[in-house]
Amino acid sequence: MKKGSSILKHLDFFVLDIIVLELSYFLAIVWYAQRNGAFIRFTTLNRLTSLILLSCVMFSVVIDTPYKSILKRLRYVELKEIVKHTIEMMLMNIFFLYFLHLGGAASRLTTVFTWIIYFILTVITRYTYKRFLRKRISNSEDALTSAVILTSRYYADEMVKAILSNPLNTIKINGVFLTDYNDEFDNNQNTKGLNLHILGGKDEMIDYATHNWVDDVFLFLPGQRQLYAEMEEICDTMGLTTHRILMELKKDDPAVVTPQIHKIGDCVVATHKQREIPMIQWFLKRTLDIIGGLVGCFITLILTIVVGPLIYMADPGPIFYGSKRVGKNGKLFTMYKFRSMYMDADARKAELMEKNKMKGYMFKMDDDPRIIGSEKKDKNGKPKGIGNFIRNTSIDEFPQFVACIFGTMSLVGTRPPTIDEWEHYSEHHRKRLSMKPGITGMWQVSGRSDITDFEEVVRLDCLYIDTWTITMDIKIILMTITNVLKRKGAE
Repeated sequence: MKKGSSILKHLDFFVLDIIVLELSYFLAIVWYAQRNGAFIRFTTLNRLTSLILLSCVMFSVVIDTPYKSILKRLRYVELKEIVKHTIEMMLMNIFFLYFLHLGGAASRLTTVFTWIIYFILTVITRYTYKRFLRKRISNSEDALTSAVILTSRYYADEMVKAILSNPLNTIKINGVFLTDYNDEFDNNQNTKGLNLHILGGKDEMIDYATHNWVDDVFLFLPGQRQLYAEMEEICDTMGLTTHRILMELKKDDPAVVTPQIHKIGDCVVATHKQREIPMIQWFLKRTLDIIGGLVGCFITLILTIVVGPLIYMADPGPIFYGSKRVGKNGKLFTMYKFRSMYMDADARKAELMEKNKMKGYMFKMDDDPRIIGSEKKDKNGKPKGIGNFIRNTSIDEFPQFVACIFGTMSLVGTRPPTIDEWEHYSEHHRKRLSMKPGITGMWQVSGRSDITDFEEVVRLDCLYIDTWTITMDIKIILMTITNVLKRKGAE
């Protein structure tokens, strides 16, 4: 991982170090003033020294990687890193003082006590903060990585234990699959030590990953290069990240030990991802989501006041409609919209399926009678109810901006399928789920209602995933605004 991405990933620890160091300097000044019976005054020298200390923290992350794997470090490793980090910054502090000819003016006692206090406070704050983060991650489903393992029966127990051996366990293994699976012997069996279900063989793993929440696939298949290549190709088609475990750790085996490429728990793995996107790009995308989400939520509030009563008067019931959707890598969430259909819309969908104009697993029909007020027609015979107005102007999508702020959705991404659509997916359809779902996306600005082939939707979504940049997101957002204002592609 690049240093820049490490800083962004652990920005909280970077800010915490700045706060602790400035606090340490303040306490050292207070101590020195009381020791000499003087009043506490913040002079120009104090302010300049405070800036020097800030520079020390900033330079420390440029010349070193003080936060790399910080959450995974054991206590003694963390103590060692804090000592190293403190000494590096103290030496920089001394260098800056003398380089700026402030060595004679600055109090040596204040400088020494600043770094002594900093070391003590850093040990306390880091240990406390890391304990808090680990507890929150272990108790949060959203922070966990959902994974499955494909290996042989002989290695299953060992691999599960090795992968979960991290002090910071962010991986949740939902199932183990065996290349030598035997239905009579392995059916409903568990791994010995961790009570994980053995769910089947290779084919069952592919089906499970297609229709369930799975982020990563771990492969440990000693001597089976062809199977490695086959599974990585299948997972790549599905948009899944695969980790090829290169080193078996505790059993005697003729498998060749490969130099370490990446470590997860006690396993050395070769990680295969569809794309490696710089952390700064994800940071910019998240920033765009939050800013856009805040603007969208403000507009949603206004629309709720204006449109809400009209929906209720036309069809008494909730103003908002929530439906279970399939998010990134199969994780379920509730997506909210302004309700544009009658209360019994879901129940009536089955009887209207023969009028579906989409080729594939999405549903769309002309003059949908489930839309509120669609029985009213204008002079051209087109429906003009409040539901049609909401859908034609894309007003129904605005409540989703709340999900952008919380990180469930993004401004731009792939449209999340319903559960019944997802259940019919094939392997290549699953790739649509490898990125966070969005309010708008490439297929929406490429025709939306004019596209009636689900495979074309999949193609456009996969093209977005393969070629995504932050610039592309901005272009799609601008095109979406233009299309909405022109009422182009909405139905």
